[in-house]
Amino acid sequence: MQIPNSKKKVLSNGLRIVTEEITSVRSIAMGILVGAGPVNETQQESGISHLIEHMLFKGTSKRSAYEIAHTLDAVGGKMNAYTAKEQTMYYAVVLDKHLDTAIDVLCDIFLNSLFNPKDTELEKGVILEEIKMYEDTPDELIHDIFAQKILHNHPAGKSTLGTRKTVKSFKKDAILNYLNTWYSPENTIVSLTGDLPKDINEKIAAYLGSWKAEKKIHLPPAPSIEGSISLKHKKTEQVHLCLGVKGLAQTDEGFYPYAVLDTILGGSMSSRLFQEIREKRGLAYSIYSTSASFRNFGIAYVYAGTSKENLEQVVNIILEEFSKIKKQGVSEAELEKAREYLKGTLVLGLESTISRMSWLAKSEFYHGRSVTVDEIFAKVDKITNEDIIRLANRFFQEKYLTLAVIGDLKKLPFKTLQS
Repeated sequence: MQIPNSKKKVLSNGLRIVTEEITSVRSIAMGILVGAGPVNETQQESGISHLIEHMLFKGTSKRSAYEIAHTLDAVGGKMNAYTAKEQTMYYAVVLDKHLDTAIDVLCDIFLNSLFNPKDTELEKGVILEEIKMYEDTPDELIHDIFAQKILHNHPAGKSTLGTRKTVKSFKKDAILNYLNTWYSPENTIVSLTGDLPKDINEKIAAYLGSWKAEKKIHLPPAPSIEGSISLKHKKTEQVHLCLGVKGLAQTDEGFYPYAVLDTILGGSMSSRLFQEIREKRGLAYSIYSTSASFRNFGIAYVYAGTSKENLEQVVNIILEEFSKIKKQGVSEAELEKAREYLKGTLVLGLESTISRMSWLAKSEFYHGRSVTVDEIFAKVDKITNEDIIRLANRFFQEKYLTLAVIGDLKKLPFKTLQS
């Protein structure tokens, strides 16, 4: 059976509905994805997407914040939201017999939130505490600092949370202006998976079919990525670092070959960096590679937490692995293991209705269609060592090398990076 086996409906106002009927389950997951996040914010709006995400749960014209939470709790459902760099998602999971309740509540908060000034001030206080918590967590903060450094002033380099200054400044008119600019039918995808009724599209259209807004979908230009070395002094027991380069967009042909390269480099417990840095030398507890891919660009990097005495050694080992892959590529055994690892994690990650719902929404957002597992498997199975070497030489270049460090250091032990 094809996974996902989805259908797509576009309403007259431009709203897209993507669905997958899974009759073997008793749950239904529903999500409303909007193409609005930090990439769409001006400098003065930094953090406003995240504030809006919070505020949609604080009361509508027919429900209080308590009633919003209580309505789903009363039927054993779950409701939540998150803000990513390029989109904001509001979602719920319920038993199939409570689908109408989930649709009613999600569409209510999406269309009818009040943004009461008193509630906004309270929620701004919550987010300010969230910012403090984040700044007290260096192994998370370092990722944002790395993004800021490698993307320079590009909106995607900004923190999703915003800054203390911007969060404190937001008023209702700024919130409504942002909503009117980005929250439009053409920029919104409704995704549903599970034991769906035959009239699911009609049910959604009854709530969102008459929604009107100006079409203002905007794709910010790709950033100019240039390497740098930076240090943020902070009293920490460990030194936290991110070392990386330019990466790939979601739609780039090299996306899956790079995923294989990333898996071999530091994507699993048997990866090169995990084995070399943690298992063989005991230099770090946490060490891994990852990537962030957007609509028209990407970044890729290695994270490690180590002692300040071992910082230079860890950075040099990472750079050595970059160089080895550029020159020699990887072994056939590594390649085969990485292929199967990727395929396995992909399928296991689609075992729930909520993961399938999210997959459908993001697939539509990035590709304008449903990308199937079989399609990905076919691409992964064709990846060769030559593909890996070509990608490594394309991206592991000195002009892209960016190192960001947080720790109790006065200066870093190197001024340049070479791979």
